[in-house]
Amino acid sequence: FRHAGNRKWFCLFMLVSAHVLGREGEALVPIINVKVRPEMVGSLRSMSGILPAYHMNKEHWVSVLLDEVDAELIWGVLKGSFQLTQ
Repeated sequence: FRHAGNRKWFCLFMLVSAHVLGREGEALVPIINVKVRPEMVGSLRSMSGILPAYHMNKEHWVSVLLDEVDAELIWGVLKGSFQLTQ
C-alpha cells in the first residue's frame, strides 16, 4: 500500500511461510508490515503477534500477524504508519 502522491509505502501485505517467521509448519501466514515510531518498536514487539519486520528496516517497521492480533490494533498501527509516511 502506497500513498498516491509521494508513492511511499505505508503497508505491505504478504503471505509468508510460517517457518520463516519462527512458527512451526509450512502454512502461509498473512502478515502486514507497517512503519512505527522507533520508540514504539520494543513495546509492540513484546505483544503476541507482533514480530520484527520481515524484509524491512527492523528499527522502524514491524510485522503484524493478521491471524493473531485483534482488528483494533491492526487499524491503529495501519493509521499510524499512514501518518508517519506522508
